[in-house]
Amino acid sequence: MNSTTINFELPTFLIQQLGLDTQVINQEVRRMVALFLYEHQRISLSKACEIGGFTLWEFFELNRQLAIDLPYTADDLQDDLARLAHVEH
Repeated sequence: MNSTTINFELPTFLIQQLGLDTQVINQEVRRMVALFLYEHQRISLSKACEIGGFTLWEFFELNRQLAIDLPYTADDLQDDLARLAHVEH
């Protein structure tokens, strides 16, 4: 995956208040961006997992912890079931 580096500043008090580890802050920001973009239906579930470095289960668990609604419809379920049926054969 091609990537672009984006630099921005966060106030030190915010980092401390949120208890963010400065050693892993890049990963934390990537995860939050992935969650935000998925929640607002800008990227797919698989792309959110890729960008955030999540497994599918980690992604669902973090959404649950943060009380983020997943835009998962009945059509999405049917698509997933069809894909699973195709893989099993």
